[in-house]
Amino acid sequence: MPVIVIHQYLLIEFMLIFFRIISMVVILPFIGSSAVPGWAKIGLAFFMSLIVYPLIIKTQIIPHLSLPMVIMSVISQVLIGVIFGFLVLIIFTGVEVAGQLISVQVGFGMISLLNPLISNQQVSLVSNLLNYLALMIFMETSVFFFIINGIYNSFQTIPLTFIHFSPYIFKYLISKAGDVFLIGVNLSIPIILVTILLNIIIALMGRLAPQFNIFAVGFPIIIVVGLLMLYISIPYFTDYIITSFSGLKIEFNHLINLQAYNG
Repeated sequence: MPVIVIHQYLLIEFMLIFFRIISMVVILPFIGSSAVPGWAKIGLAFFMSLIVYPLIIKTQIIPHLSLPMVIMSVISQVLIGVIFGFLVLIIFTGVEVAGQLISVQVGFGMISLLNPLISNQQVSLVSNLLNYLALMIFMETSVFFFIINGIYNSFQTIPLTFIHFSPYIFKYLISKAGDVFLIGVNLSIPIILVTILLNIIIALMGRLAPQFNIFAVGFPIIIVVGLLMLYISIPYFTDYIITSFSGLKIEFNHLINLQAYNG
């Protein structure tokens, strides 16, 4: 009966590939949330690693590594995967911030729902709605294939035994973290401007006509106009989120090249 012998360094190569992919999977929205069982995340990362593995070992040969070097390589692979997942998470977090800003302006700030897409934290009603809208776009478009292609290209440029991170990468990530607030403001600015203008009009009416009951009339008007603006702005939200997702391919390539040129 034939015996299959697997060299230990082949297992180390597969392990390093697996750790880079699984660390990205657990960071991704929805796929990495607590709503998805752990065995499903591990299985997805395992089969992705099986697909990538024969393509990687053709171009990379792992030398004889000591145990400390193996540990450092594993930590580096985890960090690389987390960085790739972080770039995707920025968009969903920005969408959540936009929902929080809109909820406060419209009057839904006191209503909280469980958000299973990112974590089991309480978010506003509008944030939950926009998060599911972003998830639908994420699933319906080719964004997930951009992510897979990006992590595969990272193997071509950033080797499995890589342990030296360029400081430019961390500067870049810090600057990208500011996009959370930028995305939130850009998505919510139409509704914020309309509700602020409406509040000014209601305040002037209350000043000019003291008998005008602001609390009885003003709040329902703000809610109705806010929901109407939210409905009208859905195409704008969709286009903005699609554009943000489309930019992920450029962001991944820029991140890989940044490490390649400055590593």
